[in-house]
Amino acid sequence: MSRKTSLAVFGISLVLAVSLMAAAAWPRQAPVNHDPARQLGILAEVYEHINDDYVTTPNLSKVSEGALHGLLSSLDSDSSYLDRQQYQSYLAEQANPPTGNIQAVISKRFGYADVVDVRPGGDAAKAGLVRGDFVEAIGNAGTHDLSMAAIAQALRGAPGSTLTLNVVHMHHSNPVPVVITRVAPSMAPLAVSRHGGVGVITVPDFDHGRTAQIAAAVKTLQRGGASALILDLRNCGGGSYTEAERTANLFLNHGTITYLEGQTVPRVTTTADAAQAIDAQGRLEVLVNFGTFGPAELAAAALQQNGRAQVIGDPTFGEGSTQKLIPVGDGSALWLTVARYYSPKGHAIQDGVTPDVAQVRYAGALPDMDYPPEGVSGPLPDLQLQKALALAQSHNATK
Repeated sequence: MSRKTSLAVFGISLVLAVSLMAAAAWPRQAPVNHDPARQLGILAEVYEHINDDYVTTPNLSKVSEGALHGLLSSLDSDSSYLDRQQYQSYLAEQANPPTGNIQAVISKRFGYADVVDVRPGGDAAKAGLVRGDFVEAIGNAGTHDLSMAAIAQALRGAPGSTLTLNVVHMHHSNPVPVVITRVAPSMAPLAVSRHGGVGVITVPDFDHGRTAQIAAAVKTLQRGGASALILDLRNCGGGSYTEAERTANLFLNHGTITYLEGQTVPRVTTTADAAQAIDAQGRLEVLVNFGTFGPAELAAAALQQNGRAQVIGDPTFGEGSTQKLIPVGDGSALWLTVARYYSPKGHAIQDGVTPDVAQVRYAGALPDMDYPPEGVSGPLPDLQLQKALALAQSHNATK
């Protein structure tokens, strides 16, 4: 086969591959200005110019993989393309999955990996990782060029193994190495306190069994005299959506909690079951911030939009989707977002939850960036908690 013919075959293969993914990426009845055929024609034209006019003979396989990575990452931060090697590595890991983790939740925003949540007292926290850090590299691999699937895989490993992250801390511009030891998974403790007639339950995540712990904490607080509650979902970054739905149901005896829906995924609605609710119909406040992620956002939105709770703090992170692994004929695969979670009023959880009462955590902090201002150290008043306590206490005083 001649070089010219080989290039033509390669170009057609690339366009066909992109066509398959475009069918998933674009709505079935797309507007004229987003016509897939027109977009693919432009792609073929660009490919032809790269092949004919680039300064040197291009590496066509690299061009193809770059196009596929770009197409998936343009959809959302959770959709990813896995080349053959990455897909085989993923399959091998699933056959013998590692159990170690770094006790932190990392997502991807603004082009790099972003630390959403760090377990207090955990190994990542002890190593110096804090929420709001940007992870510039994992080992020798820059996170700007890593898919979310590859980042998640790199963070996992055997308990006791170490991982080096190049991290840009808040108020700093140069990355520094942070070495973290992976540990076996364990459940973080629930924090419970009482301030007069107001009980505060701080939820670190929505791991399996968390709802039962919260229900027990509510009963203990009520027996102690609490007639109002604060559910603190700040920096609550892990767990499952199912567990978050169960927790929302504790405080709801009717109404929609959430629904899941996608282009090819029929709507599945979760409705509150009165039998699963507890006798906790007093005042309820919910605290959120940018570290409120995924399942915690679902719970906050359900309580807010059913009129059960007032949400206080900063806008949340914005994560609420499910992915499907789709093998492709050449041995690669796609992690493709196929459905999203929605609030009772139809707002995508992916867009975040907007508080009813906007309140920064620290004096001088910027909204969405609730960290002590640069140069300020030592314990500072928690203005968000103070606001929630004041609102709950004022309600109790008027009863």
